[in-house]
Amino acid sequence: MVSQQSSCNMGAILGLGRSGTTWLGAIVASHPDILYRFEPFHRLQKTQSHIKEMYELTRSDSFSAQDVSRIYNCLLPAYPESEKPPFFSKNFPARLSFGKSFLWPLARKNQFMSPIFRSLYTPKGKPFLVFKEVDYSDMVVKFLAETDIPVVYIVRHPCAVTSSIIRGQKNSLMPMPKDRLVVLKRVMSIHEPKLAEIYLHKLEELTISEQEALYWLVQTGRALRACQKSPNGLIVIYEELTERPLEIAQQVFQHFKLKMPEESVAFIEESSNKSLTSAIKRGEVNMNQYFTIFRDPKAARERWKEEMSEEDQMRVMQIVKDSPEFALGAEKGFWA
Repeated sequence: MVSQQSSCNMGAILGLGRSGTTWLGAIVASHPDILYRFEPFHRLQKTQSHIKEMYELTRSDSFSAQDVSRIYNCLLPAYPESEKPPFFSKNFPARLSFGKSFLWPLARKNQFMSPIFRSLYTPKGKPFLVFKEVDYSDMVVKFLAETDIPVVYIVRHPCAVTSSIIRGQKNSLMPMPKDRLVVLKRVMSIHEPKLAEIYLHKLEELTISEQEALYWLVQTGRALRACQKSPNGLIVIYEELTERPLEIAQQVFQHFKLKMPEESVAFIEESSNKSLTSAIKRGEVNMNQYFTIFRDPKAARERWKEEMSEEDQMRVMQIVKDSPEFALGAEKGFWA
């Protein structure tokens, strides 16, 4: 059951793409008292003007704690775009408490089913809401500086992130980020003058691996510094999560001022066994292995060491090796 909650009744999980946010989000979603939303700002701002308005608000100088309730109300409806298997039973009521695994793929493909899905599965009342997003370091900084939203930021070895991103792009599973250099130029110019002095004039000359390493350094650096300054920020090392999932998950639930339920303990075991039966039962039907959370986490953790060339590893490490961001994981013995 829910214990003492943050006054905002909302929490956030953030990190770079391919850093383990989806698995950690699914673990949190398994809590029967948590309403979970999957990348709502990324997935809804193009079709829902009020979501785009809230996203822009979080990036503006006018954003404050008074806006949190507006964000909560925008994220409360069950848009199929911001739902994602696995699905779990909940203690809070909705018009329909079953059938989500069946109706969700229909609602994703059929625009006429979307409002029906939303009507059936939007919860009644105001349950504790947790959303997860990727890449939004600005959001981490703003939330921790201006609100009491508890933020969990997950960070993974830069070679692992870079390798996974490149693999996704090579297999046409992830689009090439069109604005990567634009974002790098903007963030470095404003927040990282030392890095800007070194790299700004030669960004276009960098390899994809070097660009991704620099992106990891810039975005992770801002988010980690914000977490370290605020009691509402919790840093999770992905490799540590794979090594001690029960312990780290318990820390995450405590950060959200919740007790770790038996359902989450069982799901961690279930999702770590790479079980096709469990994946189908939870609604993962015809999902590419690149996106599934049902996998051996330790094997996934080490995959980059075999699939990434030594040359690319050296290029990434040359950029990140002397940074405090890399030292965070290295000091715990998980990064080398």
